[in-house]
Amino acid sequence: MESLRIAASKGLRDLLAAAIEADFFQVGQIVFRSTSDGFRLCHADDESRTDLQVYTDAEEAAGIALFDDAGQYRPLKTAPNLKHGWELRVPDLKGLHLALDLLYPAALGNWRALLLSKTVSTPLRDTVNRQTGMYRITGLITDEEAQGIVEKLCQPGCLRQIQWPIPSDAPHHKPLLQDGVIPLLCTEACCLLIAEARTVVKSRKPQ
Repeated sequence: MESLRIAASKGLRDLLAAAIEADFFQVGQIVFRSTSDGFRLCHADDESRTDLQVYTDAEEAAGIALFDDAGQYRPLKTAPNLKHGWELRVPDLKGLHLALDLLYPAALGNWRALLLSKTVSTPLRDTVNRQTGMYRITGLITDEEAQGIVEKLCQPGCLRQIQWPIPSDAPHHKPLLQDGVIPLLCTEACCLLIAEARTVVKSRKPQ
């Protein structure tokens, strides 16, 4: 872990190189492996398949991340519905870095911040209290309602580990770390949760 912290202090590319050296091979639903001519990325479920559609440009990762197996648009890149049937071959660490950023935006940056103890997560109460316009009403969400949204929306629908608490004065959550896996971290409630909070508040029956 100390070697990862040292690498993280130098930059994201250095951290990724150190992670590969330390046998990290997965982030979210993606596995990535060193090959004789670079790196290979694919869906974790497809690692043993030999009939995958091959891509050779790191920027094609953006297109891979757009739709699920049914061809439906994926508004949330960390949803557990990444499509199957592809592999991406990139020639170097630069290509791997770009591909991972396109598949899971900010994953490396958030991990780097965690390693350097610089992670700053925002309690949900603070997030909703600063909303304006049509979302200002989300400030009325109760802690119980918010927890219900997390259980209904976040926990089954997103691979990120929530680091933020709901009340402003509650301790922040520590992520569960697994050997060989770059964690996906949630440092602030996303727009999907805020939209759902608005729906919940507006659906209350008049007292």
